[in-house]
Amino acid sequence: MRRTTKSGLLPEVLGERNFRRYYIGQSLSQFGDALLPIAMAFAVLDVLGSASALGLVLAAGFVPQVILTLFGGVVADRVNRRRLMIACDVLRMGSQALQGTLLLTGHTNLITMVVLHGLWGVGAAFFKPSATGLVAELVDAGKLQQANGLTGLSSNIAFTLGPALGGVLIVAISPGAAILIDAATFAASAIALSLIRLPATAARTGSRPTILADLAGGWQEFRSRTWLWALVVWAAGFHLLALPAYQILGPVTAKAELGGVSAWATIGVGTGLGLVLGGVLTLRLKPRFILRSSFIPLGLYGLPLLLLAFPHALPGGTVTIAIAALLGNVGVSLFNVMFGTAIQQHVPLEAISRVSAYDWMGSLALLPVGQAIIGPAAGLTSTRVMLTVGGLYMLLSIPVLYLVRSARDLPNVLYQVPNATEATPTHGDVTRKHGDNPAAPDHEADSALQAGGQAPA
Repeated sequence: MRRTTKSGLLPEVLGERNFRRYYIGQSLSQFGDALLPIAMAFAVLDVLGSASALGLVLAAGFVPQVILTLFGGVVADRVNRRRLMIACDVLRMGSQALQGTLLLTGHTNLITMVVLHGLWGVGAAFFKPSATGLVAELVDAGKLQQANGLTGLSSNIAFTLGPALGGVLIVAISPGAAILIDAATFAASAIALSLIRLPATAARTGSRPTILADLAGGWQEFRSRTWLWALVVWAAGFHLLALPAYQILGPVTAKAELGGVSAWATIGVGTGLGLVLGGVLTLRLKPRFILRSSFIPLGLYGLPLLLLAFPHALPGGTVTIAIAALLGNVGVSLFNVMFGTAIQQHVPLEAISRVSAYDWMGSLALLPVGQAIIGPAAGLTSTRVMLTVGGLYMLLSIPVLYLVRSARDLPNVLYQVPNATEATPTHGDVTRKHGDNPAAPDHEADSALQAGGQAPA
């Protein structure tokens, strides 16, 4: 059942009952997710007192995602995504409930922490690609940007406030209590998903021949869209060079030259506010070209990196860097929503989860590599050099993205579907192929970068 919202204060997509239930469940779940990093860190350190043990536990949660996300995309495109997501929530609810209980009762150890956090990672590997496809099933194409903007905004708010709230819980009770709250939010998400009612036409029986054939089909969908793989290649560079520099060398610079924890906390406030402001903007902006609108704001992420490299180059010091972090993270927030919306608008519904999995793998696979090498690289050169490299990558790569014609000119369906934001689709529209848009750029024609005809290696 769908209804429209009359108030201009609320995004119209919230008038759709199925999406509203999904959004409430995910907002609660994201709050729990935001508690987890600080809770797990102090749980391991309190019980085992070892940085090596902490690294092992965190890796146990990340490795299953690296190994299983592609498989998760295949499964999500074969089965009912909603039911698969409920199963993932139940798995993570159980693992977190047991993890928190063992911590509170003092019966945990390294093995149980690794195994239970690994189960959490398995659930995440299947949930992420499923969620991308489910949103495309729940919301008509003209409202996808609004839907993604809302979920992104909730996530940004959660991860801005979550660490502080998690710290309060840890101090007042224990890390186990925060993890139990995370388990409860997975239960809330599962209940919300169970209340979603999709028409029978949205269910897929999935009679594909083999998993390898499905992977190959997903790869073909991915590689045939230059805008898609070009931006994933760019994102891989971001996670190799820019983000690790900010995450690791930023605090180092704050401690050495800006006064320590208080300076980095101030910059962190700027980061959080930027992410939230970017989320708000995605609810209001209606760009004609869905990706182009985020390119310049995204490049501004280079500003805080360059200012950290030269912290006294401009007056204001920490405050100036915090403002730059705000501007840069507005761009990151905009890009995340616009890119996710582009995938949902321009990739066939039956392939979205696999394509999303390839996106996740390609974009994030180099992040642990970057985190591992940024410190040694700064030791061989200097902190200033590596921050500058990250900053210049952001500023100089953005003009290159404009040269990718299919990315620059990828249309927003708001300007192709008459009254897209007011339309009330029939049940048959739920199973439409978002990617079958006759006005979308031809996939074969744009098989290389337009400037020079060279595809990136």
